[in-house]
Amino acid sequence: MDFTELAQRICNGKGQITKAESLAVLNSRTEWWGIYGAALMVKNHFHQNKLQLNVLMNAKSGLCAEDCGYCAQSKISSADIETYGLLPTDIIYKKAFLAYKRNATTFCIATSGSRLSEQEMFAVGEAIQKIKRDLPLEICLSVGLSTLEQINYFKYCGVDRLNHNLNTPQDNYEKIATTHTYAQRKATLEMLQQVEMNACAGFICGMGETDEQLIDLAFELRDLTPHAVPINFLIPIEGTKFSNVHTLTPLKCLKILALMRFIFPETELRASAGREYHLGDLQHFALLITDSLFLGDYLTSGGDTENQDIAKLELLEIDYKRKERSNQAQVIPEQRI
Repeated sequence: MDFTELAQRICNGKGQITKAESLAVLNSRTEWWGIYGAALMVKNHFHQNKLQLNVLMNAKSGLCAEDCGYCAQSKISSADIETYGLLPTDIIYKKAFLAYKRNATTFCIATSGSRLSEQEMFAVGEAIQKIKRDLPLEICLSVGLSTLEQINYFKYCGVDRLNHNLNTPQDNYEKIATTHTYAQRKATLEMLQQVEMNACAGFICGMGETDEQLIDLAFELRDLTPHAVPINFLIPIEGTKFSNVHTLTPLKCLKILALMRFIFPETELRASAGREYHLGDLQHFALLITDSLFLGDYLTSGGDTENQDIAKLELLEIDYKRKERSNQAQVIPEQRI
C-alpha cells in the first residue's frame, strides 16, 4: 500500500488510519523506511520540528498495595528501590523550580499507591497551587484511581492534566494485575471527560500483548481523546514479575511509535520510559516523530542524563526550548528557594 498517500490523507483531514493499515505498519519489512518517512511527514505537518521537555518527580515511592507485574513499587516486587511517604511541599516545589530552569514545559508529579488519602490530597494540592502561582509550568499529576471529588479538587488547584495509563489491552490485563481492573482505569479517564479535564494516557508495550491487541488498545484510547499519549516500553526490572520478559526489538519499538503517530497525528506523542533501554541508537529516529520526552530519570529507573538528551536534540536541530508567554506568572528569584 501507499503510505505516503495515507500520510497525505491524514494531513488533509480526509480520513484516519484503519486497523488493517495499522497491522501493515507493525508487520512491515522491506517497505519500512518509506512508512517511517510517511510518519515523519505527519509529524512535521502538525507539529513542525519541535519537541517539549517534561520532568517527572516521584513524590511518593513504593509502599503500594497493587500487584502490577511490571512495577518495582508493587507489593509483589522485591526490587531494590527507595521507599518513602509523600514528600513535603518545599521539596516538590524545589524540584518544579529546577524543572523550569532546565527548560521544561511540563512538570509531572507521580505518587505510588491506589489513590491518595484526604490528607495527602490536600498536601499535593498545596504544592501545586504554590507552583502554579510562581512558575509558568504546566502540571501533570499521576495519583492512581482518582475519585471525582479528587479530580475536581486538583482541577481547582490548577492541574492541567491527570495521567492515567490504560497500560495493556483489556484481554491481557489479568496477566498484568489482579488488584484492579482495566475497567477501573478506563472509568477514571471517562471521569476526566465528564469534568472537561485533560488526560495524559498511554500504555506499556512488551507485556505479552499481540499486535492486534495493541492496535485495539490504541484505537480505544483514541476515542477517549487524551491530550498526551506516553508510549512506554517494558523495562524488565530485577525483582518484578516481568524481570525476564524480553519481547521487544529496537525496530519494533520504532514501528510502534510510527504507528502511534498515524493514530494520534495531532496529539502530543511521547517516547517515554524504556526508550533508552530498547531503542538504543534508534532513539534519534524516535525523537524526530514524537513531541515530548522525559528529561532525566523515571519513577524508579534511570534514564539518559540531561546532557545526553540535549545533545541528541541539538544534533538533530530539534527546537526544544520553551517559549515564554507574555502573560506568564512572574518567576521568583532563585535565591528564594
